[in-house]
Amino acid sequence: MNRDAIAAAAPRWLAIEKIPGPAQLNLIAGWVESIMDAIAQDHVEPDAWETLQLARAVGGLLEGSYFAALAFAELSLNDPVLHRMVRLAPVGPGAVTLADLRDAIKLTRASPEKG
Repeated sequence: MNRDAIAAAAPRWLAIEKIPGPAQLNLIAGWVESIMDAIAQDHVEPDAWETLQLARAVGGLLEGSYFAALAFAELSLNDPVLHRMVRLAPVGPGAVTLADLRDAIKLTRASPEKG
């Protein structure tokens, strides 16, 4: 994944804050999905850091906190060397997958706008 190119393509808040909420949602959700697409091209599923930040980004979209969603998505692009986490034994439900995150974005887009 070319993290620098994806980061450079990030929507700029000052440029999008004046557009209507649904358009903001679609723009930022589309960019989050482009990060997921890039991860999928490199490997099957995101690592723990990427999963956490992308899940936070999707949560921000769901809550109508588009600036937070943008910031969390940008965090997912941090160089993996800088965020390698200790691998823990799995406890509880299975790992969150890209498919789970994509489903959450679809549900977010279909839900009523937060005001």
